[in-house]
Amino acid sequence: MRASGKWFWLARAIVALLLAGGALLASMATSRAAEGSMRWRWSNPKPHGGNVVDMAYSAALGVAIQVAELGQIYSSGDFNLWIPRESGTTNDLRAVAFMGSRILITGQNGTVLYADSLDDFKPGTLSNGSTADWLEGVTASPTLAVAVGDNGAIYTSADGVNWQKRSSANQWLRGVTYGGGVFVAVGEAGKIITSLNGTTWTTRASGTGEHFNRVSFATGRFTAVAENGACFSSTNSGVNWFAEATGALNDLFYAATSGSNRFLVGDSEVRVQNSGGPWTNELSKVGGPVPWTYYSATRTPDFVLIAGRTGLMEEGYGGAGAEPVTWRSGDDSIRNWLWDVTCPTNLYVAVGDRATVMTSLNGVDWKLELVPEAVTNAIFLGVGGNTNLLIAVGDRGAIAISPNVVESVLMTNQIGGEVVVAPVGSNSFGVVWSAPARVTTNDLQGVGASSDLFVVTGAGGTILTSVDGSNWVAKVSPTNRFLSGVTAWPGGWVATGDDGAIVTSVDGKSWSVVGAVTTNWLYRVRFAGGRLIAVGQNGTILTSTNATAWSRQTSGTTKWLNDVTFVDGSWFAVGNSGTVLKSTNAVNWSQVGTLTRKNLYGATTDSRQLITVGVEGLILRSPIVAETNAVKFLSFDRIVTGGGSGYLAQNLYLFGGRPDQRFTLDYRSTFDTNVWLAGPELEFLDGSGTLFFLETITTTNPPLKEFYRTTLIAP
Repeated sequence: MRASGKWFWLARAIVALLLAGGALLASMATSRAAEGSMRWRWSNPKPHGGNVVDMAYSAALGVAIQVAELGQIYSSGDFNLWIPRESGTTNDLRAVAFMGSRILITGQNGTVLYADSLDDFKPGTLSNGSTADWLEGVTASPTLAVAVGDNGAIYTSADGVNWQKRSSANQWLRGVTYGGGVFVAVGEAGKIITSLNGTTWTTRASGTGEHFNRVSFATGRFTAVAENGACFSSTNSGVNWFAEATGALNDLFYAATSGSNRFLVGDSEVRVQNSGGPWTNELSKVGGPVPWTYYSATRTPDFVLIAGRTGLMEEGYGGAGAEPVTWRSGDDSIRNWLWDVTCPTNLYVAVGDRATVMTSLNGVDWKLELVPEAVTNAIFLGVGGNTNLLIAVGDRGAIAISPNVVESVLMTNQIGGEVVVAPVGSNSFGVVWSAPARVTTNDLQGVGASSDLFVVTGAGGTILTSVDGSNWVAKVSPTNRFLSGVTAWPGGWVATGDDGAIVTSVDGKSWSVVGAVTTNWLYRVRFAGGRLIAVGQNGTILTSTNATAWSRQTSGTTKWLNDVTFVDGSWFAVGNSGTVLKSTNAVNWSQVGTLTRKNLYGATTDSRQLITVGVEGLILRSPIVAETNAVKFLSFDRIVTGGGSGYLAQNLYLFGGRPDQRFTLDYRSTFDTNVWLAGPELEFLDGSGTLFFLETITTTNPPLKEFYRTTLIAP
């Protein structure tokens, strides 16, 4: 009999690790439809780019939870692999806590979630009805959960499922914690209140008018942090509070304690106090954490984890006695702004600030490439090309090119006792870049390519052409507007830009102005899905079939639209504040949403998935075309231990598939029945196409033989 404990990883002890290789054994698969049409995943930063506003760790369960904007939840058992979890909401999530083995999460518009399994987050119930109040903080004693938020809202629950509204605190609340038998909540204008039962609250004097953000408890001390570097503590159950001189000047968002160390984090703030000594500025230390905005912190058995904007995480170790805390970065992701992305072949290329050039063969795993010294200070604003040549352009006339050629590289191997040096062919496309001489000091952004001509456009109406990417010729431009987009199409060329500028050419040599259609900046123009589409300022979308007559379309948004691409019969436009629009006819557009509110500047596709790039190095992907190939069983083994009163069976699986494939591992006890029991939902989270899965089954009798299959979950 299979275990039926509350916690999925306890009952079935799931550990998901990404491995490579394996032997093909057997495969059996069916498929079922998924809910929703867009399923976004982070490709960069790693492990994800959500703004981590709160974290919680349960030592008893060995699991950490992070919550972020737009319904994002991530869990980890090792602080390396963070697995996205389905929340069932797109509301911002603001706080997380454990109530025993139950996870509690609160957030925007009265959102309350609970879960006894990481695969099954459910909405709780507010007994007084729905509310627009954001529940900014949540905590729990062994018998009572308390959530607080906007307009002094206070809710309590005995189980984390059903919540009762209590009397208002008459001040907006941002944080709550439990410790030493006392609940403490903090909020705006120096508000601090305490309660023994979550129902009756007493206001305490804080001695400040600063807005408190969070409060925490450890080793007999409450610590409340506030804006402008304010920090207050209480060692007598929250009755009396005293200010601490931490040296912090910027807003503080979280406090955590590990052993004898206390940690404060905030907006470009990381402060540590060791054994009651003076506070140190960790950001000023050599080898300290990256200067960043950190929203949250949590204690683990071995270190303190701090996390914040765009998923940046740092780990602080040690610090016993007079020993300083040492820091280790949680990831080495590039967080430079990315302004454009292209995929002319089977290679993705994204470009951005600080001469950033990133490449990927699958849209999942990205690596940073080197650029010539002549453009190392450039801000690359555009990238494009064809199957023969990639071109990146940027500020002050910067141009870098990468031809699709195979270079001979000498490789040294030892065969037996003999050293053999032999030439090996290596494709340099997107990897090896060179910088031709600059022909202008104007900023360049638009990049277009046909089979025999490359066109680059930019500030002051700049138009440059080249047949090889190395030698560029300036063309007479009919406008002095900034031309930020250019594209080839079957009838020639179109460039668009500031003040609604549209210029066209049949051959790339002579250019003429099209009559004004809009005064909005047309940021990019693409030939996609058999028609020309220009997108830009105030949600502008223009379409044309001849480059001369343009039709305005209703986008339904006033956000800047920065790029557009075509995938599997649909157009997708991306823009500021995480805007993603979809249309099946280029006329009617609808919001499809994404995982971020950060600006999206570029979009491309390999005809199967949508890739978009933007602020702080973000790269997001969503599968569009369903992957129908079956997930394969590459390897399987079962280890059985125990006897007498109980048995422990451990099933070890190695699966093979494609990145982002989701599937269930189903089972049945006999071969001649068609009744399958649905198992856990699994997903290939990286580009390796392999997944290792450990499943533990507890039984009172020797475990029976079982039959397994994988069932695809379509995008």
